[in-house]
Amino acid sequence: MAPFRSVLALAVFLFFNPSIFSKDIIYAFRDVGMPKNVGKDGMPRKEKMVLIGETMLFDKVKPIEYDGKYKSFELGYDTRPDIVTVKVHHDPGIRPGQILYLIEKDFDHETFKDGSIVGQIEVKSVFQTAFIGKQLRGIGYLSMAKDKVLTVAYPISSELTGPALVERKKGDYHFNRDEVPESIQSYRKAIRLDPLSPVPHYRLGMLYLNEAGVDPKEPICSGILPMSAGAEFSSAWNKRSRFDSDQDMVRFTREYVSFLNCKADQAPSFAKGNNIPEELLKAQEVAREGFRLAKSDYELLLRSAETYYKLYLSYAPSKKPKTVASPEEDPKLRNRQEKSWEISQKLLKEASLDNITDYRIHRLTSLLYGRRFLELSGGSKSATLSDEANFLRNKALESIEAYKLHRPKSVVGDKDLLLLEKEL
Repeated sequence: MAPFRSVLALAVFLFFNPSIFSKDIIYAFRDVGMPKNVGKDGMPRKEKMVLIGETMLFDKVKPIEYDGKYKSFELGYDTRPDIVTVKVHHDPGIRPGQILYLIEKDFDHETFKDGSIVGQIEVKSVFQTAFIGKQLRGIGYLSMAKDKVLTVAYPISSELTGPALVERKKGDYHFNRDEVPESIQSYRKAIRLDPLSPVPHYRLGMLYLNEAGVDPKEPICSGILPMSAGAEFSSAWNKRSRFDSDQDMVRFTREYVSFLNCKADQAPSFAKGNNIPEELLKAQEVAREGFRLAKSDYELLLRSAETYYKLYLSYAPSKKPKTVASPEEDPKLRNRQEKSWEISQKLLKEASLDNITDYRIHRLTSLLYGRRFLELSGGSKSATLSDEANFLRNKALESIEAYKLHRPKSVVGDKDLLLLEKEL
């Protein structure tokens, strides 16, 4: 009966509120009785938001999805978070990870006519249905709020979002004209006007890399990575839910993965007790987010294949200090190394379907198969090698020849590849 009552209440709500179907701007209030949420004029602080839709159904996260960690028998009640299904009427670019607010409309209240914030959810998925249209699911702790039909809104972080966009465009204009100081000034102003936007941080990171002579597309890191670029990319990543579009987000993940790969080569950082560069682990996370939005993006395939190749080398048990890797840990390291090799191989194969003439593909394929051959054979070239070892060696040599064929004359040859060819 509960789902039926929710649907019935939703129908009544929509009948008396036809304006919910349009793009509406509202002001919502949070904890109106709390002193910290009261302005100098004594009135509650208001937050400007755009209406997204309204709640439809509520449920609990299944225990199996969270290994039962939200089920507390000692407390005597269910502490799992709530799953909320929302009917979307206006989509300003909702993506997983964004925070939406649930607002209770008070029709009789004259002062707070737009309603109070009674909960918030994190978007987990957005999907299209045949009969109802676009919906989303989010997770949050809603207490008694789930007994009502609530409007759902997305916060507009700043009244100065428009001027911030203008400053960002100015920064792009100056960047394209190599007017670096003016570009930095405009991007910094855009950040001050709209602090939650990731785009100016992303643009600044690319500017700093460009000034340092670092080309993210090149497989070999050239130039010194500026610390400022890493800080800007990190800020953009933390604010990634505010990217203007999925395309912008995917472009950013490409560049961030390349930056992290290069950082892992030039100045890696390590967590205590771990000999795997933190940058490579972060690159894995960034690549997964990019592939969630674009499963077959060519540049992301190629750059993340580089990440997993580097992980393959890093997980080699023989490279671990005795103080880090015990004999019991060697099998785990070996499994991670095997998995990294398989993923890198898969990504390269998928990328090669789009552009077999890219010398970067052949370079990485040569290194991946060549290192694997040397690991299995111990460097031996005898005729008694296994079929797998012979296959790896031949594949590496073929890829080296393809690399020489397709490498532009303007690109300096890879020293690692020349050394590998001698070993093979």
